[in-house]
Amino acid sequence: MNLRQLHYFYELAQFKHFAKAAKACHITQPTLSASITALEKSFGTELVVRGSQFVALTDAGQIVLRYAEKMLLDQAALKQELSVFSGPLIGSLRIGIVPQSSVDIMPIIKAFNELHPNIAVTLLVTTNEKLIEQLTLHQIDIGLGFDENLTEANRRTFHFYPQIDNDMAVLSTQALVNQLDTTALSDNRLTLNNLQRLPLVLLSQNMQFRQYIDNAMAKTDLHFNVVLETDSLFHLVSAVKHNIGYAIVSSGIAKSAQQLFNLHYRQLQSIESGNTVFITRKYSVSPAMREFVSLIEIR
Repeated sequence: MNLRQLHYFYELAQFKHFAKAAKACHITQPTLSASITALEKSFGTELVVRGSQFVALTDAGQIVLRYAEKMLLDQAALKQELSVFSGPLIGSLRIGIVPQSSVDIMPIIKAFNELHPNIAVTLLVTTNEKLIEQLTLHQIDIGLGFDENLTEANRRTFHFYPQIDNDMAVLSTQALVNQLDTTALSDNRLTLNNLQRLPLVLLSQNMQFRQYIDNAMAKTDLHFNVVLETDSLFHLVSAVKHNIGYAIVSSGIAKSAQQLFNLHYRQLQSIESGNTVFITRKYSVSPAMREFVSLIEIR
């Protein structure tokens, strides 16, 4: 067994296709097949279920995949550690984020990019549950999500960097603002009562942020008219821009939408939401991860 064989095996597991994996590895398909066979012989067990093409990983293959991911990440981290002796940091940094949080991550990424232009940043949008899973499996390096529904094992495994409170707001165009019943507002903040029967565009129900909204709505006797659900933050903001309805979003997203798309927002009160946190593993920490965390801590 060697790292090159593990790399080929890892790519095959990702692509689930011998020809595509071989192309990604810049080798021929027979070379890839021979490498996988040699890896199986070294372990003394089959790792891949084969038909005329790739079918699936065996149970042993799934175990090898978990270790292969960690070993390849450790190799990449080692290269990053040593790169400081020959010049600027090189490599990659993978960040997972939930669609709604109180943090606009782009200014942090911009600052990181200015300091380390040779680090390629990948930004993945996911659910809070999937984010925790991807951190555990070393599929992402840093997460921006919510500090809840975590196991004790999660809390022992991860570092948490709390951010500002995740207040909510109602996002709309000027045309929709004029339709809001804002009488008797003492501090210019809206309540769910102001939104009853109005057209609402919300994130999909599988999203953690949406669950906070649903929990608050369930405690009222009001009727709400949800006209659009989406798991895409871009389409959520676009729906508001096209006057389809009002969106309930985090205050951070509302402020960014105001600046970028000239939309309007008002704070929404009486909805409890989770705390926004950056999350990293306590172990297998690369130099790029440490550099990014340093920018979080000084905010």
